[in-house]
Amino acid sequence: MKIFTMTTMIALSLSAPAFAQHADLLLIRDDAGNLLTGQYDFDGGNVLNTSSRVFEGEFDEFGTSDEPGFNALSSGNVPAGFQALQGNTAVSFDANAFGINGTISNLFYWDGLGGVDFVQASNTMTISKAPSNLFSATLDASGSDVDGFTIDTTSSDGFLHKHIDFGLSDISESAHGFYLWSLILENEGSVTDPIFYVHGFGVHDEVAHELAIDWVGDNLVPAPASATAMLGCAVMFTRRRR
Repeated sequence: MKIFTMTTMIALSLSAPAFAQHADLLLIRDDAGNLLTGQYDFDGGNVLNTSSRVFEGEFDEFGTSDEPGFNALSSGNVPAGFQALQGNTAVSFDANAFGINGTISNLFYWDGLGGVDFVQASNTMTISKAPSNLFSATLDASGSDVDGFTIDTTSSDGFLHKHIDFGLSDISESAHGFYLWSLILENEGSVTDPIFYVHGFGVHDEVAHELAIDWVGDNLVPAPASATAMLGCAVMFTRRRR
């Protein structure tokens, strides 16, 4: 088990956030070997950026989604100044609880009405891949971190493209809104900074979705100028590494 204080989390967050858009998650290393997340257009084969930490997705009418996907580039296709992941290595995740307005939870919810106001969710969300009896993790909106699983293993040249499944337990109309959660990705003993997903369900309002994403970027992924102000708000975060 590793313990991270808010001070440590801030130190991990000193790069300014990039806004999210419809794209897969890119996992890449810089020349110093640090594990980073960015955005990748898989269909177009384009690296959109290498500095995103907020990502968006949409649940279908059944409360399920497999977006965004996870990508790593092969060794011959990484941009200058970056490295591919090592070949034949596992990429895994753990979900982590975090705080908003004094509430610690691993799943937050906003109904999409009025100003952005994420509160502790009353719903639960399951993350899984086949076979789901072996690879499954449930975010129950408690204050506990949740052990994840191996998303996939890179090919011999570092390439990876994988979608896993996200599903809500309550898909009634009262559950419509936006769901916010956080995870950390791991590869070869290195971990990313905390990243955030904002999934919409039953709310076909792109403006509201972007407002939620901007709010997360502004409040949970601080720019360097705002990091010092957060030092007095220390909250303990626990990270379990297997």
